[in-house]
Amino acid sequence: MKSINISAYIFIALSLVSCGGDGPVNTSVSSGTTQSAAPVNLQEAESNMVGAWSTSPYGPYPLGPLSREGIPLPGAPEVVNFPNNQAVNRSFRMLINPTLGGRAIRLRFSNLKGTKPITIENISIAHGSPLLPNIDSSTRVKLTTGGQPKATIPPGEELITDVVPFDYKAQDNLAVTFHIAGESGPITWHGISFGTQFISPHNSGDVTQDAIGLSFREVSVGWFFLSGLDAFNPSAKYSIVALGDSITDGFLQVLNGRWTDRLAQRLNAQNLSVGILNQGINGNTVTTVADGGSGPAAVLRFDRDVLQRSAVKGLILFEGTNDLGRGVKANELIASYESLIAKARENGLCVFMGTIPPRADIVFGWLPDGPITKEPERLKVNEWIRTTNLIDGVIDFDKVLGLPSSPVGIPNPLLYIPDLLHPNNIGFIAMGDAVDIPKLISKCGL
Repeated sequence: MKSINISAYIFIALSLVSCGGDGPVNTSVSSGTTQSAAPVNLQEAESNMVGAWSTSPYGPYPLGPLSREGIPLPGAPEVVNFPNNQAVNRSFRMLINPTLGGRAIRLRFSNLKGTKPITIENISIAHGSPLLPNIDSSTRVKLTTGGQPKATIPPGEELITDVVPFDYKAQDNLAVTFHIAGESGPITWHGISFGTQFISPHNSGDVTQDAIGLSFREVSVGWFFLSGLDAFNPSAKYSIVALGDSITDGFLQVLNGRWTDRLAQRLNAQNLSVGILNQGINGNTVTTVADGGSGPAAVLRFDRDVLQRSAVKGLILFEGTNDLGRGVKANELIASYESLIAKARENGLCVFMGTIPPRADIVFGWLPDGPITKEPERLKVNEWIRTTNLIDGVIDFDKVLGLPSSPVGIPNPLLYIPDLLHPNNIGFIAMGDAVDIPKLISKCGL
């Protein structure tokens, strides 16, 4: 990835957001319902954890969609430096925005792409600020694993912390801070968070107690090691996983403007306590046609990214445009869909699918031959999605994002960024609004 000078970026952000934290903590749980401040029963909480935020790990760093494509993310700050592509004795502050509020939480950390055990210590969570590394220290809560402040994550494994009381609302800005002791070896990450993430310099030691954040001087757009947050919410039983590619990951949607965020806002506005877990990866494919820079294909990551998340009740499967762009035919893509749907059904999940929107991009490979060779395959796939009896519902993103009344697949330019592949903010809002919430609740038993 290419580095840029971020001094102007930080200056603008500082002028917009105070470094004093978020002020008094609102202890109401998501969905607009105020809960009692009585102590949380941690045994009850641990038995009723629901996925509230997630991201799909891949790597190892710097392998990711930007390194594969060689295309710098416009305006993205990326001034982190990892000598030998590993973290050595340094601290991380990762900013997240859970879709479901709660009264107790636990965190997930991944060493999926590691080749050696990593030691993680002094993990904490606090209310934070968007775009900045400061936290409200009065809200900071420390997390342990097996009662200890330090844990080791073997290669290829995930760590789940102990449950701790922590009050926050849905879509609050939270900061997760931790220290990696010694050498990490190859780093597991999610390469594009579409927001600033903060790391202390190489071999800077444990600076996790720095509330103002001046020690976190290096900036990235990737989430490192952190892979999920589970919450206890007395009103919540289930989560829904959105499995997808860059359109689900939220291409260029800084400050949580993904269609999944919009769906979560709608659910919370209706006092419906359901976690929405975003398992999108930029450039990802359903089949194994893509390389490692796009993360593991959906058919390979399904167990980890869907079935092994907490309290998952349903799946929104919205992926396939990258397969088509790489020449995969409709019948092969549909066969992979059927295998994923069958696995979801075997595990008691409801399944909704999104149709594949029109596109007219050059950079990512649709034009010039797309209209002749790839568009017919897209139409076949969408026809299958709309008519199959294997799923519980369809979210017609094709109709939402296409040019109205167009007889052929033409993107509506008002809903796309200039690449004519990825929606803009208005397009993402339209996508989130296209989900039939009553049907989702009914069919999934939420």
